[in-house]
Amino acid sequence: MAARSVVPAMGFPQTVPMPARVGRTHRTAVRMPAARSASFMGGPIAQKPSGQKCADRSFTKCYAEDASMRTRYAEDSSNLMPKLKEEVKPFEVPREFSSVQSTLKGFPAAVRMVGGAAAVLAAAGAGVVIGSQMPASFRTAGKVTVGAVAAAGATYGAVVAEKERKAGCSIELNNTMIGRVPADLARSEVEAINTAYGVDMSSEYTQDLKNMYDYYLSNIMGPSTSDVPLGGWEADALRSFKSALNLQDADAAEAHIEVGRRIFRMRSEVGERDAEMQERVAFQKLVFLSSLVFGETKARFLLPWKRLFNVSDAQIALACRTNGEVMFKKYLMSSADPVAASLEDLKQAREYQTRIGLEDAISKETFQTLCRERVEKIVAGASETLKSSGRTRVRDVSGCMSALQEVLAYNAEMEELQHAEGVALGTGPVTLWGGAFHEGNRMDELRDLFRMFFAERIKAGVYSAEAVVEMEKLVAVFGLGKKEADKIVTDVSTKCYRNYLKKAVQDGSLDAAESKAAFLTTLCEALQFDSEMAANVHSDIYKTKLESLLEKKLLTDDDMETLLRLRVLLCIPEATVTAAHRERCGVIFQEVLTKALSVGIDAFSAEQRETVVKCASDLRLETDLAISMLSESVRKVFMACIKAAKSKATRLDQAKELKKMVFFSNLVVSPLIDGIKPPTKEEIEMEAQKQMLNEVMAEAKVAAAAEEAEEAEVKRQALIKEGKLVEGSEEDQKMKDEASKTQGTLSKTAQAEADLGKGETLSINGEQVKVKSQKLITLADTMEMTDRRDLYRNYLLYCMSGDQVDLPMGSSIVIERDQTEFLRLSQLGDVLGLTPVDVQDVHKGLAEKAFQNNVQQALKDGAMTKEKSLYLKDLQKQLGLGDDAAKVIIKGVSNARLMGNVQAQVSRGTMTIDEVKNLVAQEVDIENLMSQDSRNLLYRKEVERMLTNGTGVFNKEEMINEIPKMLILDEKKVQPMVLDIAKKQKRDSLVSSIAQIRQKDADASYRSIKNMLACHQADDTTGISWPVMEELQDLYSLYLLRKGPEDGRKMLQQLLEITDATQAELASVVDAGNFTVAVKEAEDEEALF
Repeated sequence: MAARSVVPAMGFPQTVPMPARVGRTHRTAVRMPAARSASFMGGPIAQKPSGQKCADRSFTKCYAEDASMRTRYAEDSSNLMPKLKEEVKPFEVPREFSSVQSTLKGFPAAVRMVGGAAAVLAAAGAGVVIGSQMPASFRTAGKVTVGAVAAAGATYGAVVAEKERKAGCSIELNNTMIGRVPADLARSEVEAINTAYGVDMSSEYTQDLKNMYDYYLSNIMGPSTSDVPLGGWEADALRSFKSALNLQDADAAEAHIEVGRRIFRMRSEVGERDAEMQERVAFQKLVFLSSLVFGETKARFLLPWKRLFNVSDAQIALACRTNGEVMFKKYLMSSADPVAASLEDLKQAREYQTRIGLEDAISKETFQTLCRERVEKIVAGASETLKSSGRTRVRDVSGCMSALQEVLAYNAEMEELQHAEGVALGTGPVTLWGGAFHEGNRMDELRDLFRMFFAERIKAGVYSAEAVVEMEKLVAVFGLGKKEADKIVTDVSTKCYRNYLKKAVQDGSLDAAESKAAFLTTLCEALQFDSEMAANVHSDIYKTKLESLLEKKLLTDDDMETLLRLRVLLCIPEATVTAAHRERCGVIFQEVLTKALSVGIDAFSAEQRETVVKCASDLRLETDLAISMLSESVRKVFMACIKAAKSKATRLDQAKELKKMVFFSNLVVSPLIDGIKPPTKEEIEMEAQKQMLNEVMAEAKVAAAAEEAEEAEVKRQALIKEGKLVEGSEEDQKMKDEASKTQGTLSKTAQAEADLGKGETLSINGEQVKVKSQKLITLADTMEMTDRRDLYRNYLLYCMSGDQVDLPMGSSIVIERDQTEFLRLSQLGDVLGLTPVDVQDVHKGLAEKAFQNNVQQALKDGAMTKEKSLYLKDLQKQLGLGDDAAKVIIKGVSNARLMGNVQAQVSRGTMTIDEVKNLVAQEVDIENLMSQDSRNLLYRKEVERMLTNGTGVFNKEEMINEIPKMLILDEKKVQPMVLDIAKKQKRDSLVSSIAQIRQKDADASYRSIKNMLACHQADDTTGISWPVMEELQDLYSLYLLRKGPEDGRKMLQQLLEITDATQAELASVVDAGNFTVAVKEAEDEEALF
């Protein structure tokens, strides 16, 4: 048989005893052979082929042992349909009474009693008669004995007959249920049988009742190989039948366990994996049904599944959950309109879920799944209708609209019912997210339906508030993302807006409108179309029209009038028009411009210039727009030259590439700018005035530079005469070179700036052409300032270095650059977008570098002297440096030299606090100069020095506040450090002073006493202790003897814990001259020989 999809397995241990499997029937009971149907609950049955009878065994056990019947049972259950309560009628074969039961069941009780008594008397009389035939000596005893035996036998026969008669009650009950639904059995019918037979079957024939219950339960369950789910009525039917039989829960529970054992045995008998899984499903079904019959709490007590079948609580819960889900789904599907938006049906579904004990989460998921499937079915039909409508000439989407309206209506009803009390869990709006459309990659169908629905809702030109709500609901139903839905709405709205705009232009309504802006605004508001998106549509329309007019690669006056009319109708702003012309016309202009620029410097002529200018005029490009596009192309060429220059290894090769860029700017870019944007009269006059001013300033700079150079030379000669400078020495030559180079660059650059405005005459193709540089298109916004300054500085160094010429015999000379190189330098600054201030900074930087080299050379051999200071002052004037810049350079060199010395001292550990104070006074950064550990060590050494220098003074304010602040130390860590050092040193000073006074060394002992007082000033929280008080008194007396300060006396008295009386006594002794410390006599070390 085919296995079910996936059923969680429940463990069945191999140690469980395996009773005989009981056969079950489903729709119709398996009809037994006549010979076997003679017994159901203990009656005689026909013999088996082996010749043995099973009159004392139940019908179900005998039936289960018949292998052929089990085979027939499995075959009959292969194609089962879901069962109904009325279909389960297991008791269809009547049982026959025995001859005794048939004879006695018709007699009343009184007749049975009289007949029994008569039989006993007759037997006793017959015994007496038989005994009278015995010999005379035994006759009397024989009569009594035989009569008694006969009477006893008759009595036993009567009892056996009565028992046999009562046993017929179970047969009577069985025959009562023939062709009936056991659940319909009434308690009164069972009581009537009990009364008729004079028995109480619930106590006397419990096993028979259990077998009947077992048989009904087995038939309800169906064959274990069947996949038929429970119908939901089974638990009520079993409870009703159990109640009618008056069967206790404990006895009924045994029947449930017995059915479970038979299922387990069947599982062990089958060999196929699929059949084994079906047995697991049957067991799960039994566990769930038992839980419904007895209740979850009582079932856990009466049915020890875990102990008997080794299943876990999780497996039991899984069984209940799985079967409950199937039952709940079957209940919902049993309706003609499952999950309909009916309040009564939803309440009944909730009640049913509570009755079967299904978890809320499972029932909610099941209900929502069915709701989604219902909507999916409607939506799938609408999708097919939409697809078929696209294949016809006339597109009819009314069916699709009706289907989607139905979905929205259903969703609205479910949303309204979700807050009703007692409805099924999961009631609410339906979404297709996670269903067949999403998992089956059918989202395009939903998008097409959404697009169609929205297009239909706004095709009249109005997007109403009702339609907005419907679209939001439809987005939720389809499970579309916000961006996805917005994109569809935007596309459809844009298309609709275009159509209505086209219609307004064609019928003249837009031309006739008094206010074009008001007309467009009204249209946007009706469609709820965003104004920015409408502006984009207008821009696209304008671009499309412009592109069509540009097919001939020029714009005529009529074309411009057409574009102007379109611009007025659509209220297109100036910026949009400029961008459109830049985008569309720019392609044509860029093509012509690229071709002209690509010919190079040598091939560029007036013809290329006129071609570019004519193209700009034909395309009606505005001057600023044409210059902007020219600027973009030129900057790309400039950057290519910059890239090539940076890739060169030598300064000479780099300068050649930069000169190419300058020539390109002068010979190509400057003529194009003059052609596209000719200078006005006012601009020409302003340029002339500016040029005149530049010439005057340049002459002044040249004169000032020459004067400073002359003064520098005079001072140099004076130094030579005084003997402070050796003429021709390496130092003299270096100073001359640095000053002359820097002054030369300033003067030559100034002269180049004066010549720049006059233009430059170059020979191009044999003709003398006067060109001048341009400042309109630069790299100011393209490159960083640092990169631009570096390029300018490198070219400046190239101008300063000169060309090296090799001479015969391996010699060479350096030829200075001519004036044109400095002219290129000035033009390069313009192309790089450097301002006069930036250029001045570069020149100043070189001057500062030269001055720094001289300062380093001057301070190389020692400190700054008066002669060196005067020399550097003169050099400062020669280089044109200000006082502040010179001071910064000198200070920087001095600090660097000082830093080196300090680092050496720190590494050797010879740095002192006084030296640190000097560094701080010179504004040296101590924190960066010395590490944290070095500063801590220096501070500790200073504290120890002050506590052991023998002065007896400890400046607590300086050591706790000022010095830590100077050394940038943490004040919270300084205080504990000082206390720790003072505490330890105080004890050491005490021991040293006593040891020294014992050695008669008064000077050393007095010094140790003062160190002890300094330690006490640093730490007055701890005292001292010494076992010999006289020695402490000797220390105090020595301090008095040496005339120690008065405040020191009081501090020492307090520290040594000497009372005032003792202090006065010691003072009197010292004053009287009775206390002395004998001077240590030197031992004579005379030679023995």
